[in-house]
Amino acid sequence: MQKQIPFRYATLKFFLLTALAHSFLFNIKAHAQESQLSGKTVNADTKLPLAFVSIGIRGKAIGTISDSLGNYRLSYRPNEISKTDSLIFTAIGFQTARMNAEQLINGNTTISLKELPLNLKTVEINAGQRKMKSYGRWSANLVFFPAMYKNIPKFSDEKGREQATILKIDPDVYLRTFNFGINRRHFKKIKLRLNVYGIKNGIPDHSLLDKDVVFDVSGSSEQGMPKVQTIDLRPYQIEIKGRKEIAVSLSILELESLPGDTSRQAFFIPSFPSPLRSSLYRIKSEATWQKVSSSHLLIGLEVSTSRTKNVKEGEQEENLDGITKVDPEISGALYGNNNGKRIKVANGEIYYESYGKGSPLILLHGNSESIISFRKQIGPLSEHHQVIAIDTRGHGNSINRDTMAYSYRLFADDLKSVMDSIHIKKASLLGWSDGGNTAIEFALIHPEKIDKMVLMGANIFPGTRAIKEDIVRMFKKRRDSLMNLQDEASNNQLRLTQLVLKEPQINEDELNKINIPTLILAGESDVIKSEHTLLIHAHIKSSSVQIVKGEDHYLPLKNPKLFNQILLDFLRQ
Repeated sequence: MQKQIPFRYATLKFFLLTALAHSFLFNIKAHAQESQLSGKTVNADTKLPLAFVSIGIRGKAIGTISDSLGNYRLSYRPNEISKTDSLIFTAIGFQTARMNAEQLINGNTTISLKELPLNLKTVEINAGQRKMKSYGRWSANLVFFPAMYKNIPKFSDEKGREQATILKIDPDVYLRTFNFGINRRHFKKIKLRLNVYGIKNGIPDHSLLDKDVVFDVSGSSEQGMPKVQTIDLRPYQIEIKGRKEIAVSLSILELESLPGDTSRQAFFIPSFPSPLRSSLYRIKSEATWQKVSSSHLLIGLEVSTSRTKNVKEGEQEENLDGITKVDPEISGALYGNNNGKRIKVANGEIYYESYGKGSPLILLHGNSESIISFRKQIGPLSEHHQVIAIDTRGHGNSINRDTMAYSYRLFADDLKSVMDSIHIKKASLLGWSDGGNTAIEFALIHPEKIDKMVLMGANIFPGTRAIKEDIVRMFKKRRDSLMNLQDEASNNQLRLTQLVLKEPQINEDELNKINIPTLILAGESDVIKSEHTLLIHAHIKSSSVQIVKGEDHYLPLKNPKLFNQILLDFLRQ
């Protein structure tokens, strides 16, 4: 037996050495799989370097962007590229070039792109025939940062990362300015490209631009909410005709990280919650577009449009994305920033604006919104009433100095302080979403101060018994993403999110005490469940209810003509 020990030891040693060798060779092979391909993009006619060409493989997260001198460096792993793959080179104003991946790797890496025929045109803008409009939204009191926006692929760079949002537009628009909210904490300097796409099957399809819109943004260490960046588009003479919707995107061309930053996080545009909207992103220029639900990027356009007449009966001249400006030269004239007044309340200040004459009508907006949410109501309603639009505590231009949790009872107390300060003994209330919840709380403690009450998409308790499940999930995800942030703005967002998840806490039997003429409204596809809306109606004996077919939670903005008519008819009764 002892004679066999050396043989067994030698055999074991042989297998151990073989295993180590295989492991070593595997590591070398795995490392070798990480490859880079360097080359240059040039103008086929002039042979000069062509800057910022997008490079990618269709449907794959492999690609990059050539730099300002036309140089590119493509990181890839050979096992992720097949012989049938084509590398696609695109640049605005140039014909797309394609190169077989195998040929490119083994051959000439200088890629020539041929210019498209230049179609010179002059856009004439007649101020007397056009009006200013805005599409989209570039600021919000509540924002979130989906994780998929942040990270870049392993063994790759951040170049080519693109985010987009779809905007409904008028048929003939001239682009004046591009606005977007940015978070500046994760980079030193960044070069971005604006693109405008046509839409096919709900996805960005092809660029509508014939000029490259490229610009730089500097970063900072500034904390808090995203800041608004504005880019003047008038020098580019961009006119878009014959389209009902477009996709507006930003993609990364170059990014200079902060010193010592090894997080490999890419620049991204924050979103604000919008249950009925989706934003889009893709990792590289030829990768598949991905949707992020309940998200609207902080992106928007200011345009001049010729669509001022011949709107068919029943057709909405504007939509959720459109804001008509009274005067394009007076940006301060927009509702919500129009020389309002302030009322001091406990640990804060409430901002309000007043329009028109007649019996008082107070407007109460929803969670994370502001006075501007009623931009489609203030004008028409002020022709019949004294309209008082309020920014709720912690929203818009109102100030909150209290660190305690928000509650609808607190908001109701603020409403009483405003009414007392401006000597309004009795008023009608229009409460939309969270504003409706505040109106109900106010009616329970101060019924003598209400003439009539209109509730749009309100609820009396939280959770999935009242609110649709996907909306509750959205708010829970938002709460979790805000838990670890310490800045004041994020803390305010967290409290507003927790308000939706924890409140209100009104027993339906309490509603039996309300004897105020009440109109209860909701959309057929509202975020508030229809059975919950009917429950509120059943317990407010003096109420009528209308669930509007084909509409949703944003009825006041999406179909203002219908909403305003319903509201005025009720108030006249």
